[in-house]
Amino acid sequence: MKILHINNYTKRGGAETVFNLTRKNPAATKNYSGYIKTEHNGEKPDIQFFSWENNNKLIGSINYIFSYKNYKALYKFLLNNEIDAVHLQVFYSPISPSILLALKRIKKKKPIKIIETLHGYHLICPNVSLFNYSKSRICEKCIGKKIKLYILKDNCDGRGYIYSLLKGIRNLISLNIIGHKKIVDHFIAPSEFLKNKLIEDGVEEKKTIVLRNPVTSLSGPIGREKENIICYFGRFSREKNLEFLVKAFLKWKSLTKTDFKLLLIGDGEEKDTIKSIIKDKATNNDIILRDFMSYDDLMKEVTPAKFFALTSKCYENFPVSIAEAISLNIIPIVPSLGGMRESVAIYFKVGGIYEAEDYDSWISTINYLVKNYEKEIKKILNIKKNLFNELSPATYLNRVCTLYKN
Repeated sequence: MKILHINNYTKRGGAETVFNLTRKNPAATKNYSGYIKTEHNGEKPDIQFFSWENNNKLIGSINYIFSYKNYKALYKFLLNNEIDAVHLQVFYSPISPSILLALKRIKKKKPIKIIETLHGYHLICPNVSLFNYSKSRICEKCIGKKIKLYILKDNCDGRGYIYSLLKGIRNLISLNIIGHKKIVDHFIAPSEFLKNKLIEDGVEEKKTIVLRNPVTSLSGPIGREKENIICYFGRFSREKNLEFLVKAFLKWKSLTKTDFKLLLIGDGEEKDTIKSIIKDKATNNDIILRDFMSYDDLMKEVTPAKFFALTSKCYENFPVSIAEAISLNIIPIVPSLGGMRESVAIYFKVGGIYEAEDYDSWISTINYLVKNYEKEIKKILNIKKNLFNELSPATYLNRVCTLYKN
């Protein structure tokens, strides 16, 4: 078989990890790759796509919605090469939905299967996140709507109306003019939560498959004793709601006089906000901030932690960080939202869930976990063997290969 894999980049985040794994799939006879080449990547793609971010504002805005250059590059490649399947990862920005038109046209000429792994909510939300950044809250207004234009009314992007306008036009062209949902044969959703949202929006259930993203770096605990530490690692962005975590932790400390420390590792635009909150607090020595670090260093740094806290106020999909924490015998505590709740309550069945944005609920949940720490650790030890097998790259590749062949 000949498979073409498409993603924005090769190095950036979770989508790139999945992309790099699937495009090296040994079971396929030949793998091709299409992505945007950067100075940090010495490889040469089979299709070199281009980013609107390198253009001036006017041309960039047009290419953000529809890049004729990227459309032409993909169509020409598919016309000149015999490809059995195209596997899409993240392409909505900066490659743009223009490549969907190339796929639509080529499918009329050749029997090519199109598979898309969804890493976000762009298929059902023009703002791609089911989150209104202007109002800083979850938004599902466009789910089930044939034409999704609430982003124009509510300015969901939050950075300025022009961004919301461009996203609204892009979504209209992708879904209503090109026909995104009809072009793709199978959508891979990393969670049941996302699959159900797709069905709610009108995607046929037979076209959706739940296949959780692989965790390529799962490892057992590094030989260090556990300490009274709650940790978070990831982006310091608004939707991650770290301000809530810090304030909930400080309130808990004031009520219980516990000796726990809070360890926050990462970088982002909200880091200065966090620093300002803890600056004048009497307990500021109990909150430790660390900059972004390599994966190996990160795992060593968080290994002593007893708990891993997510406080996102948006719908996370399938947070790989939860699996990484569990692999180090760190118990997760998450809000009752989206894929976070699903991961803890249904999939892993370990850890605690609290009502989102509710300080008392968070405190009650962490108190329960501290009291029942040994019981939760036993749960982790019981699931870890299956965890390593279910989320391994080998298992993921086998399932993807079956999808290709079918």
